[in-house]
Amino acid sequence: MDPVRFRLEPPFVADASVWINLDAGGRAVDVLRALASPTIIPSIALGELERGRDKGRSAYVGITPLIAAGYITVIDLPDAAEDIYLSLVAGRASQTLDDGEAATLALALHFGVTALIDERKAISIAAARFPNLTVATTTDLLLSSHVRSVLDADALTAALFASLTQARMRVPDHLLEEVCSCLGPERARLCLSLPARVRTGLTDKAAATLIRHLD
Repeated sequence: MDPVRFRLEPPFVADASVWINLDAGGRAVDVLRALASPTIIPSIALGELERGRDKGRSAYVGITPLIAAGYITVIDLPDAAEDIYLSLVAGRASQTLDDGEAATLALALHFGVTALIDERKAISIAAARFPNLTVATTTDLLLSSHVRSVLDADALTAALFASLTQARMRVPDHLLEEVCSCLGPERARLCLSLPARVRTGLTDKAAATLIRHLD
């Protein structure tokens, strides 16, 4: 079970991975319009997206107009959040995060808002160190009532499918069933970022039975 809290309320601070997923999904404007306030991106995470242009990634170009339109707010790390940030980037590799993830968590803690982040390691560290911080993923956001109020079922399915196939969006375990229900079996099989047992239609119980049989 992923250690994600379920109170998904704006405003949000979103890591680079979230913007990559939203840009790939093709409905970032609609998603952001559905929220009550601008979504924050740490300037450090924005820098990561900009550097990604050299690798052929389009997220920076995709979100720049949304920043200009006021849907996204870029915020530098304030002095008061630096200690938390430094504690997340310095130390053993198993206990530290990359700069963008650390800045996202530090800003969310500083402002008392929800952190949107997709990497399992970052979510686990946040749950262990900051149990009162609300953390959610891109998938939580896309399946939220906020987004469902502006995207019909077909549009939501298309956005999920594009994020999964083009950005290899990670879906937390507690949302796999709902995502597969939205996609349908044919689309789910094409989403290689989903676990194999999900793409092949095996339930956890059926997969365990098959493994025992093979042993």
